[in-house]
Amino acid sequence: MSHKLNPIANNFTSSRLKGTKKKSVTHEQVSAPPYTYLDARIFNLEEEHANLRDEIDTIKELYHELSCSVGKLQKGGWPVRIGPFQEVDLVKSQQSAARLKLKLEKLGHEVRKSIDGVTDTQKANFTGASNLNDTMHPHQGGSSVASNSTISKSLPPHLRGALTKGVDNEKGFYCNIRNLIVRRTQERFTDVSPNNGLVTDGPIDPVIDRTRISALNPGSPACPTAVFESKLAINVRELSLDNEWKPHYLSSLSALPSDILRKIPTTEMVTFHPDFINNTLDGLAWSPGLRYIKGRGTCLLKNRTYYILDPRNEPFLPKSPGEHGAKLTAFFNQAPEEKFGDLEDGANSYEDVPMFVEVKEHGRVRYMYYGNYSQTRWSDKLDYDTMMARIPQGVKEYWATELTAVTREDWVTEELKKHFFKMPEYSGRLFAAPNDETTITAEEEVIQTEKMTKDVKKYVVDLREWEREATMKTAMIRKDFILQAFETADADDPPALRLWWEYLQCVDWRKDFYDVLVTLQSREEKRYLL
Repeated sequence: MSHKLNPIANNFTSSRLKGTKKKSVTHEQVSAPPYTYLDARIFNLEEEHANLRDEIDTIKELYHELSCSVGKLQKGGWPVRIGPFQEVDLVKSQQSAARLKLKLEKLGHEVRKSIDGVTDTQKANFTGASNLNDTMHPHQGGSSVASNSTISKSLPPHLRGALTKGVDNEKGFYCNIRNLIVRRTQERFTDVSPNNGLVTDGPIDPVIDRTRISALNPGSPACPTAVFESKLAINVRELSLDNEWKPHYLSSLSALPSDILRKIPTTEMVTFHPDFINNTLDGLAWSPGLRYIKGRGTCLLKNRTYYILDPRNEPFLPKSPGEHGAKLTAFFNQAPEEKFGDLEDGANSYEDVPMFVEVKEHGRVRYMYYGNYSQTRWSDKLDYDTMMARIPQGVKEYWATELTAVTREDWVTEELKKHFFKMPEYSGRLFAAPNDETTITAEEEVIQTEKMTKDVKKYVVDLREWEREATMKTAMIRKDFILQAFETADADDPPALRLWWEYLQCVDWRKDFYDVLVTLQSREEKRYLL
C-alpha cells in the first residue's frame, strides 16, 4: 500500500480511496505561522505605544508650562496688552477632527485584521496578537501619525495649529488659554475612564461634546466658548499693567464731587517755582515729604502743614490733581502738634493738608498744586511680595540712601536703632510682695524689696550696655545693609525692613488758595516766572 503525500496540501488523500468521501483533517496539519513577522508587528505596536506615551508626557509638560505662564501673568510678571481673540474656523476644525478620526479607525482596523492574510481559524491560534488587541485600544496607536514624521515628539494633530501659533504672537497666547479652558471643561463632562473605548487624546467632534455638555447642564449656553472668552477678557483686563496697580484701599475711595472737580483748571494750570514755595510757605522738614510751619503768627495754612513730593521717589502719588494716591515711608515721627502745640483748636497735621507735586515744565523743576489731602486710614505695612513686585528698585535705593545719610534726622537714627537692635525687656520683680500673698511681715518685705532693687539695677546696667552697643552699630549701618533688609524674611535676625503706606485721599481743591499763590508769584515775575 503506497500513499502519496503532497507537502503543500491541506488534506491527506489516499490513492485506494479515490472516489470515496474525503475526511477533513485540517486539525492534524497546518501551515507554520510566520512568527518572525508577528514578532516584528508586535514590536512595532509596542514602539508606537511608547511613542504615544511620550506624546502624552509632552502634552503634560506643555500644560505645566502654560500653568506657570498664567501664574506669572497673575502676579504681574510681564505686561499684557488687550487685543481681539483669534477667530476659530469651526468648519476647518471639524474637518480636521474627522480626518483624525478616520486615521484612528484605519489604524484600529490594521491592528485587528488578519496578519498577512492568515485565516480566522489560524488567527485564533495566535494568542499573542489577540492579547495585544485586548489590552490596547485602537486610539492608543494614534502616535503612529506623528512617529512617521520628522518630529519624534509632537502634539496631537488637533492641537498643533493653535499652540504653535500661540508661541509666535500675542493673539495665540489668548487662544492657548481659551483652548485649555475649553478642554478642561469638556473633560469634566466626559468619561475619561481608561476602559472606555471612546477615550481619545482630545475632543474628536466638538459639536458632539458641546451637545453633551448642554444636555448635562441645561442652564449653560449652547456655545460655552463665548462665555469663556468674555470672562477671560475681563480677567486679563484686570491683570493688565496698562491700568497701573495701586493699593487696594485707594480703589474703595469715592471720587471728588463734580462741583469741586469743575474748579480744577482744564487747560493750563500755573505751576510754582521751588524758591517761591520755600519763601512763601517756608517750614521745616518734619517727616519725609511733610513740612511744618512753626510759630503762632499769621499763616496761609490753618494746620500749618503741607506736602511737597517728588514722583520719582513716590510712584503711587495721584496721577493728576483731584485724584487719590499714596506715599511711602520707612518710619514715623511724632505729630508736630504734639511737640509744638501751636495749632488752632480742631486742626491737626494729617487732615486737609495741601499737596504740591514736582513736575517738569520746559525742562525746569516746578511744583503743581494737586489739592488738599487727608489720611483717612491708618498706615498699613507692605508685605514681602509687594516690596519685591511693586516697589521699583530705584525707590528702594532712594530710601536706603536717605536712611544711611550722615545728615539724617536724630529721630530717624533712634527709629533705626530700635528697629534693628531690640531694647532688652525687663524680666525682674515689679513688686516687693508676690501677688498671691495678702499679708507679709516687715522682715519679709525688706528681703523682697532688696531682691526687686537688685533686678532693677541689673536691668539698668543692661540698658546702658544696649544703648552703647546699639548706638555704635546704628552708626555703622550702610546702604547695602538697608537694601538687604528689604529682602530679608520677616522672621529673620536682624529683622527685615518694610515700608509703610500713607494713604492720601483728596478731600478738596481750594481755588481761593490756588489763586492767592498765583497772585503772589506773579508779583515777582522776573524772579519766579522767567
